[in-house]
Amino acid sequence: MLNGHGDDIYKSNINVKANFSTNVWYDAETDILRSVLTNLLDKIFHYPEPAAESFVHEVARIHNLQPQNVLAGNGATELFYLIAHAFEGCKTILPTPSFAEYEDACTLYHHQQVFVPLKDFESQSGDLMFICNPNNPNGHIWDREEIEHILQQYPEMTLVVDESFIDFAPTAQPCEPLLADYPNLLIVHSMTKNYAIPGLRLGYLLGHATLIERIRRFTHPWSVNALAIELGKFLLRNGKYLLPDTERLLKRKAHFVQTLDEIPGFTSLESGTSFFLVHTLHDTRVLKQQLLKNFGILIRDASNFRGLNEHYFRVNTLSEEKNNMLINALKSMPIPDL
Repeated sequence: MLNGHGDDIYKSNINVKANFSTNVWYDAETDILRSVLTNLLDKIFHYPEPAAESFVHEVARIHNLQPQNVLAGNGATELFYLIAHAFEGCKTILPTPSFAEYEDACTLYHHQQVFVPLKDFESQSGDLMFICNPNNPNGHIWDREEIEHILQQYPEMTLVVDESFIDFAPTAQPCEPLLADYPNLLIVHSMTKNYAIPGLRLGYLLGHATLIERIRRFTHPWSVNALAIELGKFLLRNGKYLLPDTERLLKRKAHFVQTLDEIPGFTSLESGTSFFLVHTLHDTRVLKQQLLKNFGILIRDASNFRGLNEHYFRVNTLSEEKNNMLINALKSMPIPDL
């Protein structure tokens, strides 16, 4: 899906005053990131490490693993495509709604895809399964016991747990403690959302050495650029204070949701993280354009998530000022005729 994600700000010539369409941490210490990157600029005059080896070693150290348990990627999305390639043609279980790139990657590599609604979810057997914890777009939290049950129930199925948004959900439990006991587990981490560096593209994969080697065969050299490698190492060593302040963020989200729910025609859906879905009587494809044109506000039209339709959009919690901008804009929208 080259088009259709949130943060399609690049497609508009309108000045976007408030971007609710992306789940990236909005209040990162960008001055620190700029300063570090400025000091790294000379790195662009040389080829990066072919497989981001020094970054891989740092990831292994942080997670108390060996380098053979780690694979670096040009963002989490490259890793999803590498996994799909390594399991080409297999039967894959995909809960819905969830991140569309799982389906796109599996379609590219001719998987037999089985879609299972998250509502009243019951796991099924397959060769591969993707889950997102917390889930994009609805913020659903998977209990670690629930994940472990799937691993136990289907030991021949590889379970991919995408933890790209786990730093935005304090009740979500990381799955790293399960790696020692379950060789059928893969865990994907993105560093672009929690550290607000989506333009650099950086992520990594954790798993049993045999699984990692199976996927590594489909990589190509220099997929991670030199700046991403060096900044990634800096963030792993020093970046804890740059992560989202989830306690403050979720308190703001609670007020945001309460105020939004008071607007006729709009209802928020329960979420365990800072982003959440909104059901509306409006056609969100039209609503998105109206908000952008009239107010400079960008939301994520969620109609292209499998299992949703044109009456859902996703928003991320921003500053109180920007949240109020969206609230006031939605209040001005006439309720559609039913």
